[in-house]
Amino acid sequence: MAQAEMQAAEGGIEQACATWGRAMDHMDGVRSARTTKAITSMRRDLARFRARGVRCAGALDDRAIDLLAHT
Repeated sequence: MAQAEMQAAEGGIEQACATWGRAMDHMDGVRSARTTKAITSMRRDLARFRARGVRCAGALDDRAIDLLAHT
C-alpha cells in the first residue's frame, strides 16, 4: 500500500492502481482494523483521480467498496 501511495503522489496513477490491486488481492478474506484502515486511506487517495474520470481509480474504488463490505 505504501508503494502505491508513493506512485500516486508522483503522478503514476496507473502504476499505483496496479500496485494497490495486487495488495488488495492479498487482503481478500482478511478482516482486521489495519486492512480496513489501509483500504480507507487508499480510497481517500483515489478520490481526486476518480473525480477526474481516471478509469482505473474508479474500478479500484468499486473493488475497495466491495472488499470493505466483506471485512
